[in-house]
Amino acid sequence: MNFKTYDILASLIPGFLLVLVLSITFHIKYEKDWLTIYLAVSFLFGYLVTALSSWLEDFYFVTWGGKPSTNLLSGNDIWKVKFYHSEFAKSLLLTESENPAASNDELFSIATRRVVGTKDTRIEDFNALYAFSRSLLTTILISTLVLLPQNYDDWRYYATLLSMLFVAWLRCKQRGYYYAREVLNEYLKIQAVRN
Repeated sequence: MNFKTYDILASLIPGFLLVLVLSITFHIKYEKDWLTIYLAVSFLFGYLVTALSSWLEDFYFVTWGGKPSTNLLSGNDIWKVKFYHSEFAKSLLLTESENPAASNDELFSIATRRVVGTKDTRIEDFNALYAFSRSLLTTILISTLVLLPQNYDDWRYYATLLSMLFVAWLRCKQRGYYYAREVLNEYLKIQAVRN
């Protein structure tokens, strides 16, 4: 099994943040001799957060007003992420689909299938950044749910945690749109070369 640096950091960072929040919540004193144990537990928690964030993805899509790929193919952009060729991309994808009434989800899966494995693209990086943002959003959501009830009478927790939650939510949404746009742009490049 090969671990990439990204895989380790993507699990360690959210996991370590969760260990920190739980140690504050349960008043666990830091022991410098337990560094290896902290790392192992952080990695485990990070792994669990990554799984949970994947399971919560449909919930996040609801809060974002839909799935980024579906929205971009429908011509619905967001602030900071514009895709100007939605109709053209959709018509090309429909010609490749055997289903004339294919959903945007099905069409995006065709685009993804065409571009995955293409050399010299940023798709893998955008996908990794989206997954990492989703894990951080889930970590902050869990932290907010753990810390706010305990500190309901301290306005600083509301100001800090809810602000962090909003920024993480918005940034994760943008990362999802950046990834979907990158897949669609690469698909259009491949189609331009073919024709």
